[in-house]
Amino acid sequence: MHRQQPFVFFDLGQTLVTEWDFINHFDGKFLELLNGYGARIDMRNYRAVRDSMIRDRRIGHGSVKELVIEICRAVLPSGYENAILQKIDPQVKAGRRELFRFADGAEQVLKELSQGKKCDLGIIANQSEDIVALLQGAGLDKYFKVTAISGAIKMKKPDPRIFQLALKQAGREAQECVMVGDRLDTDVCPANRLGMTTMRITDSLFALQQPREDCERPDYTIAKLTEVPATVEKIISRK
Repeated sequence: MHRQQPFVFFDLGQTLVTEWDFINHFDGKFLELLNGYGARIDMRNYRAVRDSMIRDRRIGHGSVKELVIEICRAVLPSGYENAILQKIDPQVKAGRRELFRFADGAEQVLKELSQGKKCDLGIIANQSEDIVALLQGAGLDKYFKVTAISGAIKMKKPDPRIFQLALKQAGREAQECVMVGDRLDTDVCPANRLGMTTMRITDSLFALQQPREDCERPDYTIAKLTEVPATVEKIISRK
């Protein structure tokens, strides 16, 4: 890496933002709808189906919408997915507003990186624009010099263009940057292909993913967000 301190980019969902409360809320509401349409499935079996979808990459690069469609197709007769999507969408939006919160230690991590290690920080995330209100409400937006959020710029990971746009806005080469995220397919692989250093957080449903190709092998794997500063220190020491 260049002698300059690395520019550290973060994913949001299940990286900086913990979604476990939202996931539990969503699972309950979705299971209720499935059974209302005749699925007759309990939470244990629902979660087994959900986890297999994630593990087997059945939802591709998508998230909630694709997950709803695939699970509906797996446990119900065809044709119910659109009706269920319409019914659950307001609850998903309300859940995002009410249950998304920043991971424990998030502000301390950002402060330590930006002030202690003098790293510049950015976001590269597949999120709707409402996530900006969460950042602003928590006062964390001040830490980020670049925010590449898919809902605002109409590009989504793993499209390399969203990463390239963020790099251009940061004024850095890929080799000078670190990407921190939870997904092998949308965070680790595209960042590795561009030459960024990659860090995977496993406090996520997407810890179920296993590497399928070399680009999905992160340079560093950590269990939680609070391990990021020490790992960045390792990266700096190896420059």
